[in-house]
Amino acid sequence: MGFVLPPRSQVGYLDPEIAGEGSKIILSDGEQVNWSPPPPKPVMPDWSGIKSIQKYFNRSGYVVWPAWLYHPTQEPRLVKNAHEAAELGICYREASFDEKGRYGRDHVWDWKDDCEWRPQPFGKAVFDPKNPGHGKTYVPSAPNPIVAQNQLLEALIPTVTAAVVTALKGGAGPAAPAHIDPAQWEEFLAFQAFKKTTQAVDALDEKSPALNFGHGEDDRAMWEEAAKRKGIKVDGRWSLERLRAEVEKAA
Repeated sequence: MGFVLPPRSQVGYLDPEIAGEGSKIILSDGEQVNWSPPPPKPVMPDWSGIKSIQKYFNRSGYVVWPAWLYHPTQEPRLVKNAHEAAELGICYREASFDEKGRYGRDHVWDWKDDCEWRPQPFGKAVFDPKNPGHGKTYVPSAPNPIVAQNQLLEALIPTVTAAVVTALKGGAGPAAPAHIDPAQWEEFLAFQAFKKTTQAVDALDEKSPALNFGHGEDDRAMWEEAAKRKGIKVDGRWSLERLRAEVEKAA
């Protein structure tokens, strides 16, 4: 037969003296002293026990060194002690009676008359994405596809035009008639190059991923920009579906 829990009438009760056993300490003279166990140690490691870095824990008051010093033209420097700061002409000294009344500080920074180093930076620091700082990660935002495509076309058109003009002059195009002015023939070749370049750019524009926009209202500005590049006059009353259809029809 397994264990059977006995009824409460057979169990009895817990005496308070037994329940509170160990919570009080009785000295030899009969005096009772309350006792509480020490707090449990944290599960995470306590780095303050490492001798090489103990000086960085449980510090009190203002710690001056090491300190950063700034110059209007030179790179900031990290000085480790007062001796290195004195070599630059700057120090951290006890404040005078008037300075204590004016600034409310017992110690102040001071520097020589010809010293340009200061304990605070000059102006607002400019963020450098290539060097964001310790413990920081810079994630640049995605480029606008319209702007990226326009920049690509601006760089592509002169290159394609120059290549087409060179090809036409090199024999790929028709020969110049004898009765036509050479200057007019040059203009004709330039026009031919512009025409071929426009065809190449239109073909590239049709295959461009910039037209694969989403169907949300947030993408309406991109579709309007694409319509302007296609020469479509956008009506403000058009829905997004109508705008997409007009752009795809022109493509």
